[in-house]
Amino acid sequence: MTLRSLTAALAVAALAAGASLPAGAQEAAAPAEAAKAPTLKPAAIAPLAAQSLLLDAARAGDRLVAVGERGHILLSDDSGKSWRQVPVPANATLTGVSFADAKRGWAVGHDAVILHTEDGGETWALQHQAPEWEQPLMDVLFTDPQNGIAVGAYSLFLETADGGKTWTQRRIIEDDYHFNVIFAPAPESRIIAGEFGGIYYSADQGKNWTQLQSPYEGSFFSGLALGPQSYLLFGLQGNAFTTADGGRTWTELPAGNTAGLMGGTATKDGRVVLVGLAGTVLTSTDGARSFTLNQRPDRIALAEAIEAPDGTLILLGEQGALPAASR
Repeated sequence: MTLRSLTAALAVAALAAGASLPAGAQEAAAPAEAAKAPTLKPAAIAPLAAQSLLLDAARAGDRLVAVGERGHILLSDDSGKSWRQVPVPANATLTGVSFADAKRGWAVGHDAVILHTEDGGETWALQHQAPEWEQPLMDVLFTDPQNGIAVGAYSLFLETADGGKTWTQRRIIEDDYHFNVIFAPAPESRIIAGEFGGIYYSADQGKNWTQLQSPYEGSFFSGLALGPQSYLLFGLQGNAFTTADGGRTWTELPAGNTAGLMGGTATKDGRVVLVGLAGTVLTSTDGARSFTLNQRPDRIALAEAIEAPDGTLILLGEQGALPAASR
């Protein structure tokens, strides 16, 4: 991915260069580039990497690990006050990161890249790449060090049962709709959400999948687990929906916002925070039943939020990683 008008188009950057567009429209543009798949190189160490586009972050024990454009991976050991870039063997834009414990983690991104660390993010090895597929990976989930799932554009679904030594591609739906997020509401259950309101549920850690009835036909960009049967999905034009019964019924949230919602987090003190385009920060103190809009004056595009070990809320987006109170 190349940088372009991020304030107006972080949805494009964060969603594989157009995941909110109809799959057929994107597919029509792909074949002309198929024969010119890029050659991956190690990510360049950049003096301003901490101020570049960051798309996701995860906790590795008391460490924060953030990923973003050009293969940038940044670490913070002081709850986001300072960041340092680490070497990475691929310069593809990274869109998702997940840690099974304080040491073992995985990052995914464009060119179907999957990276792995066994030392809390200090060093990374390339486990998978397929630039010729032209199917970016958008998210990854590991709930233990062996079993993981990575999902992405055109219903790309990769799974491993050996910590990523081998990855197997499998088709779980017939359509070529984009998968944008995967999360685990409970130890056995998994949720995938994405394009055209697609919501897919597994009760057995991803072995079998069923499609849930969706309350919405637009794109879901991300989601949060609020409990074993309670989760929140959100995305295009500020649309957000919550369920308390495992997806049997849904409630639309009156977010009072039309900017795309890209990411969010549930904090230890009970807040639910969603972030998105145009500096959008939505905060709920009542279990996601209602939200208050706090729009950043700088209107920077935000992709994700994460709670640091000291309780600080860190926002990630087009200007890197910022404390939520930073203006």
